[in-house]
Amino acid sequence: MSNSDSRINPRQLGTPRGIKECVHASGISCLEACAKKNRNKPTRGRKKSIFEAYMSKEDVSAGLKRGELIQGPLRINPKKYHEAFIPSPDGTRDIFIDGVVARNRALNGDIVVVRLLPKEQWKVSPVYFCDLMEKANYRFH
Repeated sequence: MSNSDSRINPRQLGTPRGIKECVHASGISCLEACAKKNRNKPTRGRKKSIFEAYMSKEDVSAGLKRGELIQGPLRINPKKYHEAFIPSPDGTRDIFIDGVVARNRALNGDIVVVRLLPKEQWKVSPVYFCDLMEKANYRFH
């Protein structure tokens, strides 16, 4: 028998799905050894989620009924992907969503639900601001 004949063919061993459990040389099961090994690893390299968890259907329903949430189709600016918008409920202007994280994994055309930030944190479009000032008869100097 040649050297190549004495080698084990990996196909003969079966697939990982067929193996119920393996035992490490120390007598600890491989699953326990892996868990122990991973416990001692620092969290460096593990990715933390940068996105908020999705709201439950019940919370969304209740928030929409109370008027705390606004629902609409998401439009992403094709030239500035970090800028997104949904129409306001009255249809007069858009609600600006600033950044990919604020968009929370939503894609263009998705129906989304948003909660408005406190008014102090709102960003107003310069064009809309000028229109408001004109309506209020404010004169720019």
